Amino acid sequence: MSGIRAIQTGEHALVGDIIADSFADDPVNLWIFRNALGMKGFYSLAARKLYLKKGYGHVADDDGCALWLPPGVRKHIPLWNSLDIAASMIRHSGAGSIRRGSEVDGGLEARHPTQPHHYLFAIGTRPAKQGKGIGGMLMAAGLKKADADNLPAYLESSKESNVSFYRRFGFEVIEKLVPAADAPPLWLMWREARAQGS
Repeated sequence: MSGIRAIQTGEHALVGDIIADSFADDPVNLWIFRNALGMKGFYSLAARKLYLKKGYGHVADDDGCALWLPPGVRKHIPLWNSLDIAASMIRHSGAGSIRRGSEVDGGLEARHPTQPHHYLFAIGTRPAKQGKGIGGMLMAAGLKKADADNLPAYLESSKESNVSFYRRFGFEVIEKLVPAADAPPLWLMWREARAQGS
């Protein structure tokens, strides 16, 4: 069984590789990026620029990872600091990926809760390791912080089959969002605050 540990600052490439592999059949990510190479570039850069600087996360050896943001940190990378992200998306996924990604991000940003909470940006396990409890261990490790703060948690599921997994940890669907006319839906999920140990 994989060991869970905190992600280190310089591990953005590992994060990008794990997420791209684990999201290989994810409808929303495939709609935006069209391929795993585009996902890998985006998630590596987003991890380096935001999630590993201002957030926190965990890895399970080389098998899975999760990225979170604490309360008060916006899911936003300024334009001046995101030109390399745009260049990577265009190179690997075509110019249309910028429009598709912006439509999804804009829809999610408009509905992001304003109440203080911990935000799960991404969680994934490599396909060959799925069904072995790794995702559950990663989720439990992240939720310890939310529970220690006695704060809610929020996520956006881009795959309907994952909704039942999140429900096992106390998340409930608060909205089903279709961010663009031809885009797959996302399930916005909220978990009420739980005092640690309850």
